[in-house]
Amino acid sequence: MKLPRPYSIQSKFLLSLILTSLVICGALFAGFSTHMSQVLENVVREKASMVFGQVDSVQNYVRGVLRPQMYKELQEKFIIQAMSSSFVTRNIMARDENEPSTFTYRRVAEKSRNPAYEAKGIELELIEYFRKNPQQKLWEGYKNIKGEKNFVMARPAVFKKSCLRCHGKIEDAPVELIELYGNRGFNHTQDSVGGIDFVGLPVSASVAHIQETIMSYIGVFLLAVLLYLGATNMLFKRIVANNIRILTTNFRRNFSDEKGVALFREVEQEDEIGEMIGGIEKLSDYMFDARQRLQDYASNLEHMVEERTVELEQEASARQSDVELFVQLLAGSSSSQSRGELWKAALPLIHKRFNLERTAYVCTFSSKNFYSIPENTERPELPNNWVELLTNSVSLILGDRAYLPVESSSGSAEGLLCLFRKEGSSFREKDRGVLRAIGRQLGIAADSISALNSIVRHNTNLQSIFEGISDPLLLADGTGAPIVANESARKLGEELSEGCITDGGVVSLLCHGWGDSANCGISKSLLMNEALSREVSLPEGRSFAINIYPIHHTENPHERRVVVYVHETTSQKKMLAQMTQAEKMATVGKLSAGLAHEINNPLGVILCYAELLKKGASGQSAEDIEVILKHTRQAQTVLKDLLNFARPKVSSATGTEFSAIIREVADVFRIQADKQGARIELDLDESIPKLNVEPQALEHIVANLLLNGLDAVPENEGRLKVSLAMEGPEQVVFKIMDNGPGIAQEDLQYVFDPFYTTKEVNKGSGLGLAVVFGFMSDIGGSIEVENGDEDKGELSGAVFTLKFPLTAKDE
Repeated sequence: MKLPRPYSIQSKFLLSLILTSLVICGALFAGFSTHMSQVLENVVREKASMVFGQVDSVQNYVRGVLRPQMYKELQEKFIIQAMSSSFVTRNIMARDENEPSTFTYRRVAEKSRNPAYEAKGIELELIEYFRKNPQQKLWEGYKNIKGEKNFVMARPAVFKKSCLRCHGKIEDAPVELIELYGNRGFNHTQDSVGGIDFVGLPVSASVAHIQETIMSYIGVFLLAVLLYLGATNMLFKRIVANNIRILTTNFRRNFSDEKGVALFREVEQEDEIGEMIGGIEKLSDYMFDARQRLQDYASNLEHMVEERTVELEQEASARQSDVELFVQLLAGSSSSQSRGELWKAALPLIHKRFNLERTAYVCTFSSKNFYSIPENTERPELPNNWVELLTNSVSLILGDRAYLPVESSSGSAEGLLCLFRKEGSSFREKDRGVLRAIGRQLGIAADSISALNSIVRHNTNLQSIFEGISDPLLLADGTGAPIVANESARKLGEELSEGCITDGGVVSLLCHGWGDSANCGISKSLLMNEALSREVSLPEGRSFAINIYPIHHTENPHERRVVVYVHETTSQKKMLAQMTQAEKMATVGKLSAGLAHEINNPLGVILCYAELLKKGASGQSAEDIEVILKHTRQAQTVLKDLLNFARPKVSSATGTEFSAIIREVADVFRIQADKQGARIELDLDESIPKLNVEPQALEHIVANLLLNGLDAVPENEGRLKVSLAMEGPEQVVFKIMDNGPGIAQEDLQYVFDPFYTTKEVNKGSGLGLAVVFGFMSDIGGSIEVENGDEDKGELSGAVFTLKFPLTAKDE
């Protein structure tokens, strides 16, 4: 029998089958061994479980039947052969040493009562295992016993309550046990592990039998594999290998020349398919060489035409690249903000277009800056006649170098563009026009950037001035819509619109109505071409002065613009009103003082004589005299108020506790408040410093305001809220508010005028608030009145706010 070559396809196929068979045999052997081991383990486990079942049956019979019956018959006498579950179990499960045994059973203990059943070796290890793992009730596994492999199953022997009579305290144990074993096996506790039940089953013989069976199966399998390999090899040789060999033989016949023999010597080390593939590849190479030679013949005829065509295409490509370069330079100059950015954008484009080794720009002005590609290179050396090149606007081309003046016009050059070609290449004379155009383009771009930077700088300065104006200022169109607004205008718009308008559109917020009123007179100012001013007051009390200045830059009114300047005059008007009020109060005070002195003496005489007449009068005369006395006293009260108003006295007293005075006055008026069903609520900051104000003046102020509040609140539902707190480090704020009807808007400006009152006749003189105003003026403080806003947590009636300044004398 002729063996196939070791590298033939038949040998490879046969080797693959052998390896596959070995792998299958190994897998079957491993699977069968595992299966038989599991079967053996299940058998011995069931057998060990049966042994434990027998032991449990015997022990349950002794404990549940035999022992109770013996106690019943024999009373307190203990017979170990019938009443000890361990003794009975060991004897029943014991085997004759001369007979072959299929298992080993032992019930052993540590420090056992009978020394023959003392635990040792593996048994001690298992007892310790169950003590450390009390939750484990069974252990099973393989152990070597007397040199033989055994399957071992063990369980703990736990002392129950019923076991403690014989294994607990020695004084409680039967006398028979003590006589038989002495003091061994006692003093155990409930639920403790004292020993184990141990069953061992030898498995060495069974394992050997399984291995013999497996080897028999393997032998049969290998014989079947050999038969299969032989039959498969014969079929493969007849069907596949012989046909492939015929094909390779034909290839050898066709390549019988010297080159073909050399070829097959190279591929003989391959199998039949490899030889055939190699032959086909060589045939393809041969055909490719023939085709290549034919193409070479044809290409020689057209070579001159193709060279010319290539030159024309290169020229066209160069012109297209020049156009793209100029477009890219224009785009780069448009996006550049400085000369540095211009050169960083332009130099890489020029470097790439001409495939240069180095590209650089050198500024010939005082800055001496230069930029180059690649970066971080030294400053290029300029030609000796560089000054002539710049002044005469001449480009210099020296083989592989070119120096181009960068200028926007002849004679205005600011630097040189230096171009260096790679080794082995040079500039052509026809490149001069393109290079000169590049220098002119870059010069124009640099001048444009300078002009743009100047415009941007001036614009930045104007913007800084515009934003720095503290009052609102905006440029608006003919309708008042903002075109440009400064920060103050934007803040005022957000404030008046509660954050809705953020573009500075304050005209629509300040002006309302139709026509010129709707835009504060902007249309009128544009029509007249004159500056206008107007005052605007908002419902919440703020006032503004609006100045409008038209801009004369177009004849179309719809395209004209105005500058709107807004100045808030709220504080100025408030100060002017306070000064007017003070002058008014001073004038009225002088008049009141004179009248009071002139009228007070006659009233005193009338009151004195009327009281004398009253003593001797009766009946209707007495009642008439009482009327005279009543109105005389009322006139004196008015005169007293006039004198207090005309001459309010605020001494320089020190250490006045304002909060204490408020509490005292409030306690006085609480009686009147309770009668009206009203409540006086106090919210006082006890840390307020003492004030340098006369206590009587503070009492007069608090009393007047509380009295006015009680007169204003409704019956049985009245509320007065009094608060005292610090506002900043130098001012104390006293506020009193009520839930009355409030003060009419048209009356708010007159409430501090003398003799002005909204009360009914004979309910007030109109001097109380005027006197309070005088006191606050002398103190250097202020008093304001408004109607409450429930959204701010205030009562809905009148709200009086008094501000007391703290001086250096205050604590």
